[in-house]
Amino acid sequence: MRVLLINPSYWTGGKLPLGFVKVSSVPLGLGYIAAMLESEAVKTKILDMDMSDIKIEDLKEKLDKFRPDMVGITSFTSNYSNAVKIAKAVKSHRPEAFIVLGGVHPTFVHTEVLKTVPEIDVVVRYEGEYTMRDLVDVVEKGGKLNKVKGITYREGGGVFSTPLRSKIKNLDELPFPAHHLLEPSIEAYLDKTYPDKNDKTENKKNIIRNIPILTTRGCPFGCIFCSTASLHGHQYRKRSNSNVVDEIEYMQDKYGINNVSFVDDNFTMQKERVFDLCQEMKERDLSLKWGCSTRADLLSENLLKTMKDAGCDNIFFGIESASQETLGIVRKEFKIDQAREVVKLTEEIGIKTHCSFILGLPGESLESLNQMVKFIEEVKPSGRILPNTLDILPGTKLYNHIEDYFPDGPDIHHADIVKTQLEMFLKFYEINAGITELTKIIPPDIQVC
Repeated sequence: MRVLLINPSYWTGGKLPLGFVKVSSVPLGLGYIAAMLESEAVKTKILDMDMSDIKIEDLKEKLDKFRPDMVGITSFTSNYSNAVKIAKAVKSHRPEAFIVLGGVHPTFVHTEVLKTVPEIDVVVRYEGEYTMRDLVDVVEKGGKLNKVKGITYREGGGVFSTPLRSKIKNLDELPFPAHHLLEPSIEAYLDKTYPDKNDKTENKKNIIRNIPILTTRGCPFGCIFCSTASLHGHQYRKRSNSNVVDEIEYMQDKYGINNVSFVDDNFTMQKERVFDLCQEMKERDLSLKWGCSTRADLLSENLLKTMKDAGCDNIFFGIESASQETLGIVRKEFKIDQAREVVKLTEEIGIKTHCSFILGLPGESLESLNQMVKFIEEVKPSGRILPNTLDILPGTKLYNHIEDYFPDGPDIHHADIVKTQLEMFLKFYEINAGITELTKIIPPDIQVC
């Protein structure tokens, strides 16, 4: 059995949204699935069409060269249309190939996918490592699909779903992601060059070799706009610290990395775990820099200093809204004043901060949009700001009850959102550019027709 796993291009075409920067990252989920299949002696390859910019019309050559018996495609909501185009192209050129769709988007609309896209044979729901392993085995042996837990399939003109598979409790049992199976090579993702202010030589470049590492799954919080808890469950499952540091050492030895991005949604959910992880990283003398994502209410001054001492140089915060009322509506459940103080404290300690916002949430108003600009002015993040527009994602409470949250349609005009995005970027660059010219730029007065 030969299995080709495909990561579609993230963007679906047209102009990029304001502030959107296309940065391809290692497809970690497919890396885990590929490692599981490889451990079962399944010939596997990962094709990242986002990183390599391979066009759908160029797939023919890849299919002819690898000759896959099964093609697995992952999908977010944002690139679902690309995933469907890939499935159609594969089935057209290689009709004998068994096509599987997985990921967060098809997990929650699995029946609709199979009813509307005849080229897709099976949808894998939720975590895919063991499900794909079992599916490959059944398809290879010509067995019955109803024996595989966690899938939705088509049979005899109908669509059927098997019972869900239990969440993986012991994450240590999973093999490390199979980055060596990537096309393009993992090397294409690693090197990033930044100016090095501390380098007095003619080089003046800082080469960062970064790789993502996931240490937990699950989220106990109930934000109505986020599908993470729906996908991975509310139970917070974690790898052992020794297993995490083993992976870091392995990646250092194999790829020479000097930087890690911990891509957990709530890296500091259990503070004592992070204290212990920092201690183990120091004891093993890893000598690397790292960053993480977390909530502002899951940090303390002592923890921040410990993280900084262990190599942490940047933290991503999902602020979402600067309005306490809006945060309450979307069940973000932290105090905006607390977030403001924690972000400022993080900067004072010497850790760069990235602040993400969602414009257009239920309960948002022109006043609350202005509060976002003021938040940036007060906390002065030195990393990035990400003023995203709201995407209503399948699997979320917002998606399932949209009429309750937006009974009369969107609360905010799109033009007001765009203007606020401009104001937020201008404020950020005014703070960080070290020049005054930007303060003279006035956002356009966008009129709503």
